[in-house]
Formats: sequence, C-alpha cells, structure tokens
Amino acid sequence: MARLVYFSFPAHGHVNPTLPVMRELIRRGEQVSYFGAERFRLGVTETGARFRPYPAEIRPPDPGPGPFARVSSTLEILLEWTRAALDGLLDRVRTLRPTHVMFDSFAPWGRLVAQILQLPTIASIPSILVNPEIDAKYGSGPGVAQSDPRLTVRWYAEFRARCHAGLLGYNLSEIPSPPQLLQTYGDFNVVYTSRLFQPSVEAFDGRFQFVGPCFEFRPEAPPFPFERLDGRPLVLVSLGTVYGNQPRFLRMCLEELGDSQWQVVLSTGGCVPTKDLGTAPDNCTVCSGVPQIEILRRSAAFVTHGGMNSVQEALYHGVPLVLAPQAADQFWISARACELGAGLELDPLRMEAGAIRGSVAKILSSACYAAAAGRIGASLRAAGGHMRAADEIQRFAGSGSRDSPDILGSRR
Repeated sequence: MARLVYFSFPAHGHVNPTLPVMRELIRRGEQVSYFGAERFRLGVTETGARFRPYPAEIRPPDPGPGPFARVSSTLEILLEWTRAALDGLLDRVRTLRPTHVMFDSFAPWGRLVAQILQLPTIASIPSILVNPEIDAKYGSGPGVAQSDPRLTVRWYAEFRARCHAGLLGYNLSEIPSPPQLLQTYGDFNVVYTSRLFQPSVEAFDGRFQFVGPCFEFRPEAPPFPFERLDGRPLVLVSLGTVYGNQPRFLRMCLEELGDSQWQVVLSTGGCVPTKDLGTAPDNCTVCSGVPQIEILRRSAAFVTHGGMNSVQEALYHGVPLVLAPQAADQFWISARACELGAGLELDPLRMEAGAIRGSVAKILSSACYAAAAGRIGASLRAAGGHMRAADEIQRFAGSGSRDSPDILGSRR
C-alpha cells in the first residue's frame, strides 16, 4: 500500500480532476493525505482523503484571477507560496512518512518537498503539456498580445536572482528556474486529456500518461430548472468561475443570442450578479451557476473561455465550441480545439458586433464541427478517465520500494 501526499493548486480547475482519482485510489486501499486551501475541504474529505490545510498564505484570490492574470505576478506569488509551503509543511509531511509525493503541475513546492525528502514524484497535469515549441506555436494567436509590461529582460534577470536567493537556504539539490515554477513535471505524470488532443504528443515519452478528463465525482452541483428546456438547440454560455467577470461580453451574448431559434443558458460563474445583466430575452435563462456537465449533455454548442476543464467536458460529450480565451493556457487550449476542427475562436480584444451570433450559427449549421468534437470526445472517453489514472499511479507506485526512507531523521 502506497502512502501518498498530494499538494494541490487552490483553484477549482485544478482540484476537480483529482477528486475522482483520489476517491478511486482510496477505494483500492491506498492512503492519501491531501494538502489544500480550506475552501476545498468538503470536496476532498468526501473522497475519503485526509484533508491537510495549507498555510494561510496559500489561498486562491477572491474574486477573479488576481495575481495570476500576468506572468510576472504569477511567478512572484508562486515563489512566495513555495517558501510558505517549505517553511510550514515540511515537518508535517515528515510525520506522515509518505512513500510518494504527488503534486499539481502548478504547485512547484510539491516537487521541492519531494526533492528534500528524496521521494519519487507524480505530477497531476490539468492542462495540456507545454514545451518551447508548443508555446511558440500556440502562444501567438488572437488575444495573446495582452502585454505584461513588467516582463522585461531586466525584471526577469532580477527575479531569477531573487528566486535563487529565496530558495538557497532549503538545501535543494536543484533550484528551479522561473519556467520550472510555471510548469513542474514529475518522475511520472498523469495528464487529463487524450493523446489526440495533446499537441506534439510525440515529444513526450512514457513518463507521461494521457488518461483523459476525470469528472465522474464532483461535490454537489447547483440546482437548475431542467423543465424549462424544450428541445430547441441548446447553447451554453459560461466563462467559468475565475475569469467570468466580463459583464460586457456576457451582455453581448444575451443581445446576440437572444430572440433566436436557439435556447440559451448563461452562467455567470458567480463572478457577475445576474441582475447586472438586465432583463434576459425570453429564450435565455441566466444563472449564477449551473450543473455544467448535465447541461453539456443536452447542448448543441458551448460559448466558453477555453479553460481546460470546460473544453474537455464539452468535447467529451461531442459539443462544438465558440472560444473566447481570456488568459493563461486558454489560448493554447482554444487554438488546439480549433486546429482539430471542433470550434471557432473569437478575439475578445477586437470582437466585432455579431461575431458571437455568427460563430454559433456557423458551428450549428455545419456538421463538420460536431463531427470533429465527436472524434475528440471518443478519444477522451477511450483514454480511461479516473480508473486509468488510478491504474497508472498504482503501477508507478508499485515499481519502487514500498518502504519510506528515513525522512524523519533527514534535515532540511
């Protein structure tokens, strides 16, 4: 039996895919201690994992992306959180005597804890894998030109120096570079997509296993008046729970999709009060939150920000996409979905009137988009999901010693 310690990144899109995996591992008899932010305690404990709270410094910004809206501030907060984790968690982890350390690929402190304790690592990767070639190819599309004026050569050099100085005292065998803070991989890696959806998949060896999306288990979803759905083609609109504070875009969706032949469900993700969007057209239902998977099962199209969970959930059910990426990996994910023929991408910075309605009409009138979404969906379903993820984790965990090294006696 493995004793896993898991270090999460405190955001729904990172936590949600891990929940069915942890539940399955625990059902099979593995032990899991799950470090996370307090707001995720209930969802984690419902899996059977032992929830371990993070230090107060490691908590999601509320509301919106906060410092994660820009690369420079993202790096700074990741460095701050890494130091907080090493200072606050290392001794607690020692007492758990883990055999393996598992971490979100956006939680670099997990790999560093494992490095100090000389333990094998497993990374949980909730987005597509990225290398310099993928970044160059997919990081230059519409909307990507949102600049980070702080990210100059001088700032980058100064941050590298601060990163080295800030982590030097932890007796690390290797201090991570800034790119390694942004994307941290392990000795073994579980990727929540399919080989078809992953760009340049041939660049990644057997240490990376593509298990598809994992969403069979979720905390209780918000209620929804399903009786209002009357059989017209259904269009779901949502920008997620982090990047959804876009009232102008949401109003445009209501204006352009209202009074059409479609039925529209718009979720604000709790980011915009529903009353701020005005009176909804008769064919539109506006909610602060919806049971997204259940809505997608019934949908003909999805207008989305291009977050990985949302895109995978839609494609899993064969739903084509109209994509309006806002930040971060959403540009890569949106570009890949369009490259495979499953959607159309809007430029949220330079969007002309009628673009939303025209894009929805185009993907609903041409069978090729639904066909492409169906092909990707078949690959996602065939990848295996949480059962395959648990299989692969157990296979890797069983390949090494079942006994933990004497980490209680090791020094930082």
